[in-house]
Amino acid sequence: MDVRDQHSANHPVMNLPPSLTTNRFGPQPPAHTSLPGMPGPQRGGHGPPPMGPPAGHGGPPPMMGPPPGMMNPFAAAGPETLEQFGMRITQTVTGGFLMLSMAMGHQTGLFDKMASFEGDPKTSQEIADETGLKERYVREWLGAMVTGRIVNATEDGKKFFLPPHRALFLNTPGLGLELLILASALPMQSKVFNQIRECFDKDGPRGVSYDNYQEFHHFMNRISLVFWERDLLKTFIPSIPGLTDMLESGASCLDVGCGEGGLSILLAQRFPKSSFRGLDIISAAINDAKTVAAAKHTENVTFDVMDAHEMPDDWEGRFNYIVCWDSLHDMAKVDVVLKKIHHVLAPGGIFSVLEVNAHSDCTKNMDNPFASTFYTNSLFHCMTVSMASEGGMGLGNMWGRENTTKTLESYGFKVEDCSVPDGWFNVHYLCRKK
Repeated sequence: MDVRDQHSANHPVMNLPPSLTTNRFGPQPPAHTSLPGMPGPQRGGHGPPPMGPPAGHGGPPPMMGPPPGMMNPFAAAGPETLEQFGMRITQTVTGGFLMLSMAMGHQTGLFDKMASFEGDPKTSQEIADETGLKERYVREWLGAMVTGRIVNATEDGKKFFLPPHRALFLNTPGLGLELLILASALPMQSKVFNQIRECFDKDGPRGVSYDNYQEFHHFMNRISLVFWERDLLKTFIPSIPGLTDMLESGASCLDVGCGEGGLSILLAQRFPKSSFRGLDIISAAINDAKTVAAAKHTENVTFDVMDAHEMPDDWEGRFNYIVCWDSLHDMAKVDVVLKKIHHVLAPGGIFSVLEVNAHSDCTKNMDNPFASTFYTNSLFHCMTVSMASEGGMGLGNMWGRENTTKTLESYGFKVEDCSVPDGWFNVHYLCRKK
């Protein structure tokens, strides 16, 4: 007996309305028209009027980070129907697959190249020739992009173009580029899917160690650099009272969980009288950081492979400025690390902690459009790498404002400010010793 026959009679969820069983959600638009709220047309002509040239050629400013007041697109206005839930799940699954193709378009340079065409339609062979890629793969990717309403096709379906406003969004440092880089997390983190599945079992492993995430630090450096190169020196550092003067006069600074060192290198270049030191447990990330620093002839920055839990006692009061940017929640024992940071922070020193902008109670994150993305990211990396260590606390990247503030204050820090940097996903906890 078919499984559906076995259950449908006694299980109301299996008695689906026609719109779900036929894979249609009401009347569909004609093939050559655009959906409400979607730029169009999808075929024919050259799409909507240009909204400015692609990245690097002026035009309107890019969208910086999540727009203020941006709501979860799946937030329901009233009681949800079965059909609405079916539509939502369909959109979620379809979007997940499309996200893989978007990641491929970013990593192969297809989006960059199509943006450079400035809306001029090209055949799949021409696009393949321009990018040095196989035409058959490019053609299949274009199929996903056209049906996903990202790339447009000409009326005869033989040529393809990226409308200028979409090129601007996807290729200019801002939310669009950040989302394209974020899309790359899906194939990267899916590599540990089976290991995470085993961790769910009561007798399974505690977590998945850093050794299984060879690409993660490069991913984090790339997505963070979008913000750092745009706003770190222009707005973030000046937003901290007294820090610019301190760094210009000459200060000793520590980057805990520095990854590939992008933050420390930018600061070291801007403030040559100060010294910067980056620590990370991953040797490959530290090697990359050293290589970049050497290539940029940045002599006032050093990088060490070191577990933050083991910072030496003789560093007492050594550092005037310490930063943990998206790294504290990954630590196995955050309490131990905070005690170490408190020990090595100089009297009057400044401690910056950057964590995801979220509440500690998941029900208070319902209107956050990126909440489910960050919870999933945490499940597949942040929480599990912490849990992999003996006694790891597994806080995860969504441990939230309330718990973060409470934890910082419990270990001798006064949180003087808790603000959201413009155009970023984080909260900045500005701390000093009590």
